Amino acid sequence: SDFFFDPAFSDSYFLQSIDIAVKTGTEWRIYDPGSTYPSSGMLLWREEGTEALVTDPKEPVWVRAQMASADASTDKRTGTFTLSDDGTLEGDVRVEYTGHRSIDWKEYHDEDSPEEREASVLEGIRQRLSTAEVSKLTIENVTDFDKPFTVSYHVRIPGFAQRTGKRLFFQPSFFQVNVAPRFTAATRQHLIYFHYPWTEDDTVSITLPTGYELDSADQPESFGIGPVGSYDVKILASKDGSVIQYKRKFVFSADGSLYFPASGYAQIKKVFDAIHERDNHMLTVRQKAAN
Repeated sequence: SDFFFDPAFSDSYFLQSIDIAVKTGTEWRIYDPGSTYPSSGMLLWREEGTEALVTDPKEPVWVRAQMASADASTDKRTGTFTLSDDGTLEGDVRVEYTGHRSIDWKEYHDEDSPEEREASVLEGIRQRLSTAEVSKLTIENVTDFDKPFTVSYHVRIPGFAQRTGKRLFFQPSFFQVNVAPRFTAATRQHLIYFHYPWTEDDTVSITLPTGYELDSADQPESFGIGPVGSYDVKILASKDGSVIQYKRKFVFSADGSLYFPASGYAQIKKVFDAIHERDNHMLTVRQKAAN
């Protein structure tokens, strides 16, 4: 977690983590039964993808510890809402974190009281949505080693959509509203490192106000990031046009790429800037013409 390990570090100080190595055929696989939250076959992210010393008395060998796939660490977020003609959005949210995403949350909250956990989660919601009125907040599986860390709540957000005449303008990507760009500096001196591969999987359903319809059905352009990942968005409407469904899936480090040189910063920034721009895509709905 402080620097990148190298087998040339010839001091036992750098080998403080002790796991179990199991050989199947000619392959070694590393397991960590001593850590609380990693699910079966996973390691802490600080140990994944790095060199491990198998201390066999006759044939000691360096092996590279396995790395969990991007779909093993997922933010699965769902929101079911109703939009009022005054721009208020109200509905229910459920977020499930798996893999390393879950481990991060559990390690952060496992020693907190229920009240402290609730206050922390509420602060995170209100930092992004300052007018949010949150109720029925539930935080589940905080200390369960196997189940995903889960947050669910009911929310009401006055002014979520802006009203102009007979039209309402709103951002359907509820979970990306007011999220700042990941990279803001024009240049970078040091390499870019992500802790682990991950996936974001969002589904947002919004029931439109009675008497309203989509003004246009455009959607952000999906794109691939080579072997590294992909960004995919779909905006769908129910047959009668009363419900809009927004589906977003972002996969990063599908090939296990976590290190990027400073010389590649401009390209990385371009990718995340493109995602941020698409996440801020607005939809317009209008009052239907009178028959």
